[in-house]
Amino acid sequence: MSSKRLSFGLTLALLLVLSLGIVSPASAQDGRQVWAYYFGWYTGDSWGDGRLLDRPAAPYDSRDGGVISRQISEAQSAGIDAFIAAWYGPAGDNLTAQTFNALLDISAGMGFRAAASVDLGDPGFNATVGDTIGTLSYLIGDRANHPAYLRYNGKPVIYFWNQGRFSVADWQNIRAQVDPNRNTIWVAEGTNTGYLRVFDGLYLFNTAWAANPGSVATQWARRAASAGGTFYTPTVLPGWDESALAAGRPNPTSPRARNNGQFLTSSWNGAVASGAGVILIVSWNEYLENSHIEPSQVYGAQSLDVLRPLVAAWESGSAPAAAGGAAAGSPTGIVYTIQSNVRLRNAPSTGGAEITTVGAGTALDVIGRNGDNSWVQVNYGGQSGWMSSGFGSFTGDLNAAPVTG
Repeated sequence: MSSKRLSFGLTLALLLVLSLGIVSPASAQDGRQVWAYYFGWYTGDSWGDGRLLDRPAAPYDSRDGGVISRQISEAQSAGIDAFIAAWYGPAGDNLTAQTFNALLDISAGMGFRAAASVDLGDPGFNATVGDTIGTLSYLIGDRANHPAYLRYNGKPVIYFWNQGRFSVADWQNIRAQVDPNRNTIWVAEGTNTGYLRVFDGLYLFNTAWAANPGSVATQWARRAASAGGTFYTPTVLPGWDESALAAGRPNPTSPRARNNGQFLTSSWNGAVASGAGVILIVSWNEYLENSHIEPSQVYGAQSLDVLRPLVAAWESGSAPAAAGGAAAGSPTGIVYTIQSNVRLRNAPSTGGAEITTVGAGTALDVIGRNGDNSWVQVNYGGQSGWMSSGFGSFTGDLNAAPVTG
C-alpha cells in the first residue's frame, strides 16, 4: 500500500477540527459505552478487489480527513462512542499509523474517541518481542496521552489482535517493561483464557460460528471472569460472510444472513443480556468478511437505523449494566436460550405488562419459575422479568429453580 498522505483532504479536516475547538483531555469513560472495530487500511485501489460482495456507499482512501469526519458523524448518529482501530504501530509511517493519527486529531474536535488495536497478524510488523515493546512504549508514552484517546474508568484502553504470536511468558515480559503498574487496560482476542494472566480482559472478534450467537456473550463473560479477567466486551455482529476468503482459511465460518436487521438485533440483545458495561460492534468497515455496518452500496444505512434505537435505550439506562463490565449472573446456574422473539413481562401471565421483547437467540439467566414451569423469571440486562417457558431450551434443571411466582 502507498504511504503517500492525502494532504489536501486531511488539511481540510484539521481546519474543521480547529474551527470547532479541541476538547479537553478525555476523562474516564464510565458507564455504558458502544465501540466499533475500525479498519483504516483502505486505499482507492482496495475497492477493485473482485472478492468484495459489497462496497462503501462512496469508496474512499482511509487517510482522507473528510472521510474520517464523515465516518465519525455517521457513527455518532447511531450512538457509537469510539472506534477501536487496527494499528500496526508507528513503523515505517505505515497506512494504519497515518490513519490512526488523523483519526485521533479529528475525533478530538468532534467529541469522539479512538483506541488502538495492536495488530500482530502481519509478519512485517511487531514480528519480535523487541518490536512489540517498541510499539507499545510509543503507544503508551505518546498516543495514549492524546486528548481523544479512549479511556475507561480513567485508564487508556488497548486492544490486541493475534496476541497468540507470543507466549504468555513473553507477554509477561512485555508488560513488565512497558506497563508494570497496569495503568492501561489490555484486551486480548480469542478463546484462550490463559492470556488473562497478563491481559485485563477479553473479546471475541467473530461469534458468528455459534449456533446462537446471541448466547455467546453471557457464556464468555463468565469464562473471562472465572479466569481472572476484569473486563469483557461482548461482540455484536450485523451478519457474516467470508465465502470469498474461505479457500485461504482452514476453518471458515458459514455465512450468516442479515435478515433485514434481525441478526443484528438478536446479537445486540444477547450482548445486553450479558450485563456488560461496554458493547463492541464488529465491525465498522470490514468488507471482506461482510461484518460492516458502515453505509454501503448493498445495505445502505440499514445497520445504523437498526442500532440507533437499541443503543439509545440501553445507554439511557433502560437496561442497567453490571458493574465493571461483568455478567450479572444467575443464582440458579440455569440458562434459558430462546429460539424466537419473546415478550418479557412484569408478571407470570399474558396479563402481565410487557416490559420489552427479547430477540431470538438470546441466553437468559433464570432466577425462578412459577408452580407448573410454564413461566420463568429471568434476568435481562440487569432487569428482572417473566416470560413463557415454551420458546426455547434450558441449560440445567429448571425444577431446581425456586418457585418465585
